[in-house]
Amino acid sequence: TIKKEPAALAKALLGIKAGLDEKRLKCIHDPRSQDREAVASNVENQVEQLAKDPALMDLVNKDQLAIVGAFYEISSGIVDFFHHVSKPGSPDLGGIRKRVTR
Repeated sequence: TIKKEPAALAKALLGIKAGLDEKRLKCIHDPRSQDREAVASNVENQVEQLAKDPALMDLVNKDQLAIVGAFYEISSGIVDFFHHVSKPGSPDLGGIRKRVTR
């Protein structure tokens, strides 16, 4: 269990777990799909948490920063970019895929 982990790791894991929709995850029976959904949920939660920071949002509103969530699939080398926060009127970044060359 998480409580048996070192304090810093336990805190990080609990923070990740707090952003998960466990009810939704239980409906997914394929372990790989469940893992991907958990990671995507965590990315979305982290982007939302960053968007609550006034200093970061000041930069976003000045079009000096975009907060972008991404998922790197190590087996394929593809990065999916999704769930972003940017200045209104900025180009939509949703659904961008990029292959990372090794």
